[in-house]
Amino acid sequence: MSQQDVDIVRDSLTALAARGVAGLAEFWDPDISWRAIEGAPDDVGEMRGSEAARRYVQDWLDTFDDFTVVPVELLDAGESRVIAMHHVTGRARQSGIETELDYAVVYTLGEGKIQSCREYATRGEALESVGPAE
Repeated sequence: MSQQDVDIVRDSLTALAARGVAGLAEFWDPDISWRAIEGAPDDVGEMRGSEAARRYVQDWLDTFDDFTVVPVELLDAGESRVIAMHHVTGRARQSGIETELDYAVVYTLGEGKIQSCREYATRGEALESVGPAE
C-alpha cells in the first residue's frame, strides 16, 4: 500500500499543476484536515473539510502568477503516511517579487484519499513528527 500512497500524493500534485485546485481536491477525503506551518503568516490553525482546504490552496494560487509546486522528494513514512518535500515558486501579483520556498508536508491517506496534510518548515521537523523509522 505504501507505494500506492506515494503515487497518490505525486498524482495529486500533478493534478494541481494541470487543473488547479479542482484537480487537487479530487484526491482529498471530504473531511480532510489541513494545517499550515505553525506560526507562518498563513497559519489559521487546523482547517477541516474540503471547502476550507480549497479556500486555502486557492488563496495561494490567487496570490502568485506562475505558481508551481514540485515534489522534490516523496518518502513512505509508514502507517499510510507520505512525507513530501515541496519546492514552490511564483511571482507575487501585487509586488512582482519572485518567491521560492522549500517545505515539507506529511500526508496521511486512507481508502485511497488524502485525509490530512500537515506542513512543516523543514524535512527534519516532518521526519520528527512521524517518529522513528521501524
